[in-house]
Amino acid sequence: MKAFWFLMLTLTLTTSFAQVGDIKKESNSNSKNTGGERRSGSGGSGIFVDLFIHSFSYIGEWQQYKLQKRSENEYLVSLDVIGQVAVQPSRYYLSHPRIRGNWGLFSTDFRINYLLEEKATGTDELTSIDWQILQLNLVTTRHVIGRIGGGFMKENFGGRESFFESTYGLFVQSSSKRIGGMLEYRLAQDFSTGLLPRRELAAQFEYQLSSSGYLNTYLTLGCVYQQYYESISVWGIQAGIALRIFSPPVER
Repeated sequence: MKAFWFLMLTLTLTTSFAQVGDIKKESNSNSKNTGGERRSGSGGSGIFVDLFIHSFSYIGEWQQYKLQKRSENEYLVSLDVIGQVAVQPSRYYLSHPRIRGNWGLFSTDFRINYLLEEKATGTDELTSIDWQILQLNLVTTRHVIGRIGGGFMKENFGGRESFFESTYGLFVQSSSKRIGGMLEYRLAQDFSTGLLPRRELAAQFEYQLSSSGYLNTYLTLGCVYQQYYESISVWGIQAGIALRIFSPPVER
């Protein structure tokens, strides 16, 4: 807990005040710098797809191995519905409604990133659509899930461009599954200009509120830090509710 508050204090002292308007201006500027040639992260996406195709002969066997471990970790076949809000007091509100499906080796994760800034003249806001189309659950033990993935970030502001986004995540839970935690890093890249439209680091703790059959409800608490266009930073203390739906085991 002391480490958590130390992290928040550090962010408070070192993070410059962000401006939603500045983020939109940077997006517009980045879009103009492409000179009309937009690849939307196709280079990174192509690398990701090529790796998947060349490994295809091993995927089926690997998937079966992961699914056999469901008896150790029900999370391997599940659906997460998560609603989270982060607040930087008296300045920013950051909302992250998301849904994530898990099936053995594979996961897919869709969310909306909504940022609201309060100013003396009113409010300013921006939204992006973030879809991690394919994530690979490379580490799957009774207590730990480690994943990497790739997809896209779509800006609904500024230049309204799409960028390749990669993710790296670690999920840890107790034997009773009553408590757990997650660490996640996201990186959106513009291969046309070389800029990073957004980087994000999030950490959260979860506590089970209820368990009914194959539905578990969790309270989540944590913090999130975002940096837009390598210069504009946003952070907040985060809280929310997570619904985790497990799939019934297949009877043999």
